Amino acid sequence: MDQPQTILVGTDFSDISDEALRAAALYARTFNSRVLVTHVFDPTPNVPPVVWSRPDLLERSIRVEIEDAIRETLTGKTAELLKGVSEVELSVIQHPSPGRALVEMAEDEGADLVILGSHGRSGLSRAFLGSVAERVVRHAPCPVLVVRGRCDNKPKDGE
Repeated sequence: MDQPQTILVGTDFSDISDEALRAAALYARTFNSRVLVTHVFDPTPNVPPVVWSRPDLLERSIRVEIEDAIRETLTGKTAELLKGVSEVELSVIQHPSPGRALVEMAEDEGADLVILGSHGRSGLSRAFLGSVAERVVRHAPCPVLVVRGRCDNKPKDGE
């Protein structure tokens, strides 16, 4: 892998995503890389059915409020966790599939490295929830660094 010029980091604001941001900061400071921090959201699962009859309502109020709150949180997280990184860009994407959205962004932005956190789910919870990290690893146009959380427990047999 060459020195990454553009690093894409996906965050869901979890503790493990903070670890991914810390890893991105280390790479970015080492290689003087640009860091794109992205949060993907889909407000539609939480929207009451009555709003579907008024899509303009969804566009104006809920989506804008969600995006504003996400941007505010992204700004705070990056100020704290990406100190010393010279070029940081924030983006909020509305998409039903976070994995697909991150792959598309990596392609569009010419990312040299994607860094993601993984919750390490297995079994039924992974089958039902899917794995954003797995989707990105399989389809990204560049190397992907998956950061696992610090855990004191050893994996159980079969995990």
